[in-house]
Amino acid sequence: MKPRRSVLARVVLSLLVAMLGGLLGGTSALADSSVAIAISGTVDGSPESVYVSGLAQITSTFVKANPKFNHPPFVILSFDLHNVTGKGLSTGASYVITSQDEMMRRLVASDLVQITFPFYPNGSGGFRSARTGVASFTLSFDVTTGALTGGTATVTTPSF
Repeated sequence: MKPRRSVLARVVLSLLVAMLGGLLGGTSALADSSVAIAISGTVDGSPESVYVSGLAQITSTFVKANPKFNHPPFVILSFDLHNVTGKGLSTGASYVITSQDEMMRRLVASDLVQITFPFYPNGSGGFRSARTGVASFTLSFDVTTGALTGGTATVTTPSF
């Protein structure tokens, strides 16, 4: 069911860009760029603190608006944390992270983006004990081409 939700999210975002293009008089999406960024950090909390690490896959789609309307270009960012896992610091238990997220951002040379993600103990019914972490990404872009050129990432405990 999750892959269907991801496909649905991409379809909805694509339709939104197409409709925005019609309203702005010719917005065009250009090629995607993608990077894998090492991510790590600790999420504190009960019943134990969890060390999270792995590779986050970030894909960026550059969308350049029609300059006649004086709208800035933007990017659609997709975050995939399927290659990120957690390990309990007290018990050594493994934790599962299967988060995907998408958002639109104005294109700038460097951008700080934060997303929340669920994680839970690996095993039957583990999802009932789901908790939340925060992934912070500092992303770099080529503002001429809109290409995602690199970045860094950390994981922290949410403050809410």
